[in-house]
Amino acid sequence: MKLYLYGIIDSSEPITGSLYGLEGASICNVPFRDVGAIVSEINRPIEEVTEGAVLEHEAVVEGMMAVRTVLPVRFGTIIDGRDNLLSMMQSYYGQFKENLDRLGNKFEFGVKVIWPGNKVKENIVTAFKKSGQKMPGPGGSAGKRFMKEKFWEHRIDEEFKAKADRFIKILDIFFGRFATEEKVEKLKTENLLVDAVYLVEKDKRGDFREAFEHIRSAHPNLKYLFSGPWPPYNFVVLSKKQCLLKGPERACLLDKMSLRQDLVGVDC
Repeated sequence: MKLYLYGIIDSSEPITGSLYGLEGASICNVPFRDVGAIVSEINRPIEEVTEGAVLEHEAVVEGMMAVRTVLPVRFGTIIDGRDNLLSMMQSYYGQFKENLDRLGNKFEFGVKVIWPGNKVKENIVTAFKKSGQKMPGPGGSAGKRFMKEKFWEHRIDEEFKAKADRFIKILDIFFGRFATEEKVEKLKTENLLVDAVYLVEKDKRGDFREAFEHIRSAHPNLKYLFSGPWPPYNFVVLSKKQCLLKGPERACLLDKMSLRQDLVGVDC
């Protein structure tokens, strides 16, 4: 019998309470030493990823997260039988324990910040002109004009990146007090200023959200997407063999699931 895997928890005890998995299947905890794998039986491969199935998967992870520390596994992970599951748990046991200890009582929050990239660059050009810096214009040879244009493109791009760095420093000031770890990507596109995830202790969740509200109030001209608390998908670290707990599937599915979260400052 194949087993559908939801996550690894910091307990080998049986599951209590009413919690159901994909297609209403009963879930159980398969123990290995002092950890466990949350699974349900599955009779067929998952041929189509639906939002309903993703939400059923996430409901199990969130339900377990309310009572245990969980290392969430990406959607669609199927193990070929109990013996293979136990073999995998033996192989990864040390790393599972390290991650469970590090991520205990911590949650993930996502923050995206959107700015009007073209408008920001226009403002940079305007500021250059006001400071008396001469922008490239007609005249001179084609080669000289080309070199001047490339030079100013570089200047504008450098200032554009510098503005992004200054805003990220502001985020660090506000969030650094409450986040134990962070992963920040800058300017994935011209308009996506920041795409970040933060690991926050359970008792600091309210402080983190309050810090976000301060940032949003101080910079109302930007748009913000705030989601969480989530299981710590982005902070599970496995270095041995193929990582079962990470993958591109999680990113796109989480984008769909985030429709259930607050999207603040965005016209929907």
